[in-house]
Amino acid sequence: MARGEYQDRIGRLLPGKTLWVAVAVMSCAAVALLHTIFSSINPNASIAKTGLVETVEVTTAIARSFPMNFDVPKNFQAKTIKDAPVPGAEKVIALTFDDGPWPETTEKILATLKQEQIKATFYMIGQPLKSFPEIGKKVLADGHVIANHTLHHWYKQMSPLVAQREIEDTAKIIKEVLNVETAYFRPPGGMLTNGLVAYALKHNQSVNMWSVDSGDSNPRRPSSEAILKTVLNGATPGGIVLMHDGGGSHNNTAIAVPQIIAQLRAQGYKFVTVPELLELSSAFSEPPIAKTTSESIDRRS
Repeated sequence: MARGEYQDRIGRLLPGKTLWVAVAVMSCAAVALLHTIFSSINPNASIAKTGLVETVEVTTAIARSFPMNFDVPKNFQAKTIKDAPVPGAEKVIALTFDDGPWPETTEKILATLKQEQIKATFYMIGQPLKSFPEIGKKVLADGHVIANHTLHHWYKQMSPLVAQREIEDTAKIIKEVLNVETAYFRPPGGMLTNGLVAYALKHNQSVNMWSVDSGDSNPRRPSSEAILKTVLNGATPGGIVLMHDGGGSHNNTAIAVPQIIAQLRAQGYKFVTVPELLELSSAFSEPPIAKTTSESIDRRS
């Protein structure tokens, strides 16, 4: 269409003066809208008055529909670690909890972590997450890191197919329940040679052992005082503390957690998640590689 013909059509539909008036009115309306939004004392009320509240809600809903990814720093991908070297001035330590989510214990631990404003890393088993999805959702809502701890928590030797199912079926449950994708994995019992770790490393996951075993998974269930003493004696900068929130009653662990936090803080420690620990370490040195034998057994009841 020629330019003159196009202008003639526009002129017939909307005469020149009317067009300019319409543009001016729209411009004034836009200015008024922006002034209302940005100059009002109560921004939320202004948004409601302008009709934008629906847009905010829709945008939030869209954002929530995207999965949260717990990615691994490049130099820790396909690595097995039990701690992470950090600069001397960085006195940090990571609290981790296995075998949940679980009624009562997980919720007690979450309450303490929330009160102390600490984020931890939770290595979840697929079956309890499927059984107690709302507790799992609370872990995520409180800002903690979600990691994979297999579907059944088996120690036995596994074929590549069974190892794949144990990890990938759990990843599927984590995605379905929490809309989370995680590349952090902990083998049940710390077993490094039964097929699970080989699969995880092959798929560039970070295999997370620990530098301090709290001993709380002992069938006799040590007292909260014993758990506290074990953790304090083993704590080091860049360390990873193994505790349990699931796989049976761990009330003594829940009792010990606030004491652990208080006394480590008194020693100058700060608390980080495993991903945060690895990020700090990434800028410091190459990650250490754990031994290829089982170092500990975190036996469940």
